[in-house]
Amino acid sequence: MQSAFRLAVMALLALNISTAHAEATWPTRAVRWIVPFGAGGTADAAARHITQKLSERWGQQIVIDNRPGANTAIAAAEAARAKPDGYTLFQPMNSTLTVNPFAFSKLSYDPRRDFTPIGVIASVPLIVVANDTLPAKTLQEFVAQAKQQPGRLTMGGGDVGVQLAAERFLRDAGVDVQYVPYKTGADVMRGLLSGEIQTGLDGVPAYPPFLKSGKLRALATNSARRIPSLPDVPTMGELGFKNSAAPMWHALMAPAGLPRAIQEKIAADLQAVLAMPDLRARMEELGLDPTWIGTDDFVKLIATESAQMGPLVKELGIKLN
Repeated sequence: MQSAFRLAVMALLALNISTAHAEATWPTRAVRWIVPFGAGGTADAAARHITQKLSERWGQQIVIDNRPGANTAIAAAEAARAKPDGYTLFQPMNSTLTVNPFAFSKLSYDPRRDFTPIGVIASVPLIVVANDTLPAKTLQEFVAQAKQQPGRLTMGGGDVGVQLAAERFLRDAGVDVQYVPYKTGADVMRGLLSGEIQTGLDGVPAYPPFLKSGKLRALATNSARRIPSLPDVPTMGELGFKNSAAPMWHALMAPAGLPRAIQEKIAADLQAVLAMPDLRARMEELGLDPTWIGTDDFVKLIATESAQMGPLVKELGIKLN
């Protein structure tokens, strides 16, 4: 019996030593990075820029695995099933963690149980854009006009995350504006240029040429600070709509059970590469703000936004299955 006990102890010690060695030497092979959107979009481009820097730092290849669909739920379920050894990472958006749990009647993953949080890698500022059919020249004038003409003005937007951002602003401003849902940002642009809608809420990158030509005008962004490429455009927070200053975001997570040492290494390396000037410039060209939010604050952000989004999703009757 004593001999068997000693063998069991020795086996356990060997396992612990092996595990510790694996954590200390990670990564020793290619890492899979799951993106919940198709190739060619902003999320995919951001992932490729970031992983290029991390790959150089780690000395290992990082393979992008695009898994679009179901408002990011397909990719999330795939990541949740993976082994928690650091060789599968997942780039969720805020809606993955703070909207889907309320919008899906049955969800194939649990945001709190199935993942190890690492941090937020970029925020996604949205911009309020108006066309010439709207007399208002500023966001304050738009709000004043909307209060004088309840239910008559329109605001278009794309996916569920954008819709919720729009509804947060409209409630913050206390106005009755018709929200017009579109499938894509390109559809929002067409609606604005054709006069089908008077204002739109969308990502930044596609709009500067139309703003410079005068075909459209920017009223505000929901970013935490002014966007470098649009320094004259105020933020909603600056204009007094502080509850609306909540851009969408991209984050990084791993399957639940990731060893703490690997979690901390990934977080530290991400923070380092996101501070690189050339990477920051590339991210800003994509309309993203590469501001790092560490693990502890990331967890708090999920909790805060979930508490806000749950009632709003229910009130709007958003159902994704």
